[in-house]
Parts: sequence; structure tokens; C-alpha cells
Amino acid sequence: MLIGAVAVLWLVVRAFRMPKLGPLAGTALALWGTAWALYFASLLGLLSRSPNLNVLLWLLLFAGYLPFVLLLRRLAQGARLPPGLYAFALFPIGFTFAAIQHVHPATHLYVLLLLQLLLLYYGLPAWYAVPRGRAPEARLLWLPTLVFVQIGITSWATLPPLASSEGMQWGFLIWTASLWLIVEGLRLEAGARRIEPVHLIVAVTVFMAMWALVVLNWMGAEAPQLTARYIVALSSLAAWGGILSVILPLHLAKTRSESKLTQWSSILGDLALFPVTRQPPTPESLARELFELFRRACENVVGLRLSVFDDLIVGERTRYGRTLEDRGIQLGRVYLGGSRRCGPFFKLLVRMVGQRLGEVIRSLDWQIQAHTDPLTGLFNRRGFEVKLPYALERARRGQRAITLAMLDLDRFKRVNDRYGHAAGDVLLQAVAELLERNLREDDLAVRWGGEEFLVLLTDSDLQQAVQIFERVRARIAELRLTDIHERVTASVGLAGGRIPHDSAEVFRWILEADDALIRAKQEGRDRIVTAT
Repeated sequence: MLIGAVAVLWLVVRAFRMPKLGPLAGTALALWGTAWALYFASLLGLLSRSPNLNVLLWLLLFAGYLPFVLLLRRLAQGARLPPGLYAFALFPIGFTFAAIQHVHPATHLYVLLLLQLLLLYYGLPAWYAVPRGRAPEARLLWLPTLVFVQIGITSWATLPPLASSEGMQWGFLIWTASLWLIVEGLRLEAGARRIEPVHLIVAVTVFMAMWALVVLNWMGAEAPQLTARYIVALSSLAAWGGILSVILPLHLAKTRSESKLTQWSSILGDLALFPVTRQPPTPESLARELFELFRRACENVVGLRLSVFDDLIVGERTRYGRTLEDRGIQLGRVYLGGSRRCGPFFKLLVRMVGQRLGEVIRSLDWQIQAHTDPLTGLFNRRGFEVKLPYALERARRGQRAITLAMLDLDRFKRVNDRYGHAAGDVLLQAVAELLERNLREDDLAVRWGGEEFLVLLTDSDLQQAVQIFERVRARIAELRLTDIHERVTASVGLAGGRIPHDSAEVFRWILEADDALIRAKQEGRDRIVTAT
């Protein structure tokens, strides 16, 4: 018994040394340890067994439950539990009503039942949080031990007659082992460590031994046969219920962890490859892709706003969400609905997405620079090749014709020779600005090289294209530039006017438009010629 007392004292000190949960657990163990010490002292004749001592023992036992009730109440805040799991309350209720038939008066048993029900009321939601992935797996070691073993050991200790002093020694050994499981589980939870096989072996052994002790005690109590069978059946269910309350949620938690690991590996892999589209991304495609990525990570995500793209929104906007940032610059916001919960890793994902989105935006800026003519701001040939697939897709989807125009400024070399290359650059910039003002949003203007401009007209046949470029030629002729003192004209070659089958056909039209442009030059310039 002296060794057992030292072991209990060591466990109490160990519990008090743990942060957060330790003081409450240490207080409970100290109260229970004091009750057991006084109880065994009375059995050994060191103290007289008086009514006052019995009252003190029960008060210490009751007081030991209260810190654990407060501890579990703290852990159960915000947790939800399926109502069916409260059926576990049948175990203490069953044992209490069986014991009432043999213990008189039974007031203390009703108080004990109330405390045990409070332990279950707060303990079950805290326990259920583990298989849902909201609490560390180590909770499955100490919480079922606290609930099932302590209910069993106190039920056993309250029932007369006590089997023997040897039985009491076994009971104390089982109780001490259960305290070790509680302290060890709390230590593992505080350190976010995993349950080892030795912990499971000790837990199963304690559950089986404790409820076997309950059965043996009732068999010695000479209870009616029906009551004895009832207690044996209830004890067996309690033993296996305790074991399953450790092993089954642990299996579910590990399965859930593996599934989450696979899910997050996939999400992080896709984030590393973001954007995954083969074509150059658009703001809309980036927003949709990021929204789907967030939805895979958390079903409570309902919307996404990218302020970096003129407040582009996918989904719906709510009051709650997290901000996407990169290098202190706000890029957008992820909106949450429902319970607004997305797990502990979602905040980290938002930070990673913000950094990745910033990298993509900077990359797109570089691509724009690579695809844009630095003088005029129009697309260059590479930019045209990048944008062409989108234009073809819109044309085929909407059954709209495409016309290619090749525009060349007449006698541009003479302008450079007379007025200088700086004046020629100003002229090119003025024509580029004129094209952007006079073309539609879906049309595409490209600086093809030197003084040549390529224009892709969407939803336009050749006749409509002629009308558009007659207007463009007129506007070019009206240009009045400070450093150029002569009239500027342009020649245009047109080709296409149909729905193209593929990009090869478009490039063939470019050659035809170029041939038409050459004919326009040969015929006297300042005119439009259509490819035959």
C-alpha cells in the first residue's frame, strides 16, 4: 500500500506540472488519493471506521469529480454530439439502481449518479471531437478511462460486502493504473503526441480487470440470481464499451487523418501547379480555379472576391471570411457561410494561396510584357499567338465570322527620313491608339512589325470589315501631329470573312491579307483591297 501511495502522489505531482489541464486534473487526483488513503487506513486499523469518516470519504469522492467536470466542460465548448451517444448514460444509471437495492440509505448513490451523469454530459462531446478531427487522439486514452473506470471503481467500492483485503488490493492496483492512463493521456494531449501500443494494452487490461472485479464483488454479495445476471451483462457491456470507446474512435481518427492527408496533399499539389489551365489564364479562370480549391478544402466556403481584378466575385459575398494577402498587399477575400468553421489548416491555406496568387500575378505581368509591343502597347506576334485560341473558341461557339486585316502606313520610311525616328514613333503610337478606340472589345489589334498592323475582327464578314476600315482610314488621314507636316494615309488588305476551322486557316488568311495589302500598294496606296 505504501508503494501505491507513493505512486499516486507521483501521479498527482506529475499532473500539477502540466500546463492548462494539469491543475484541475491534479486537484481531482489529490482528492481521490486522499479518500483512498483514509479508506485503506481504516481497513488496516490505523483509523476507526466512524460515520464521520464515511461522510468525509464520500465528500472527498464527490469533490474529486468536480474538477474533472469543469475540465471537460471547458473542452466540450462548441462541440456537438449526436443525441444517440447519450445512451452511454445507461451504464451509471443501471449500476446505481442495482446498488440501491442493497445499500440503505442511498442518498450518496444519487449524488454519485448525478456527478457521473455530469461527467458523461460534458465528456461525450469532448470525446466525439476526436474522430471528427477536432481534438488530439490522446484524448481517447484518458477520457474513456476517466468515465468508464471511475464509474466502475466507485460503483464497486460502494457495494457491500467487500470481497476481501486481497480484493481491495487488486482494486487499488487497477485504480492506480487508471490514474496513470489519465495522467499519461493528458500529457500526450498537451504535447500533441500519439498513442503508443503500450498505452492501448494497459487500457484494455484495466477495463477488463476493473469490470471483472465488479462482477466478482456482486457474486460475493449473494445477490438474487436475476440481479447477478443483470450486473454481469451490464459489466460486460461496460467493459467492451470502454474498450471500443478507445479503439473505434482511434481507428476512425486515423482513417480520417489519412483521408485528410491525401486531400491536403492533392490541394497543395494543385496549388503548386496553379493555374493548371494550359491556355494563358484570365481573371475569371483564376477566380473559378481558386474558388474550387477552397471548396475542396472547406465546404463552408461560399464565395471568393479578387480585388486585384476589379473586385471580381465568384459565388456569394458574406460578412465572414479571410483576407488573401501577399507581401502586405490585399488581393481579395474568401467568404465563409454556415458554421464558418474550416479546420485548423484553412488559415494556413489562405496564406499560401495569397502568396501563390501574388506570384501568378507577377508572372502574368511579365507575360504581358513579353506579349506586348513596348512602343504602342498593342500585342506583338507572340501575344497574337497566345490570344488566337480564345478568339477561335468564341467564333466557333457563337458561329461568328472572322476577318483578318493587314494595315500598313503609306510612305512611312519617308516620314522617318524627313522628320526623324522619334516622330515616326509618335505616329505609330497615334495609329495604335486610334485602332483601340475604333475597334470593338473582342477585336484584336497587333503590331505585326515595323509600320504594319494586323487586326482580327470578330463577328464581321468582308463587307462589314470594309466599312470598318474605311472609317479607320479616314481617321488616320485626319491625324494632325506636331512634328509631321504632311497627310498620313494607310493601305489595307482583307481576307477571311468566314468561321475558321482552326488556327492554320487563320494564318493562311494572314498571308492572303498580306498579298492583298501588296496589291493595294501597287494600285496606288490609300485604299482597301480584298483577297480573292
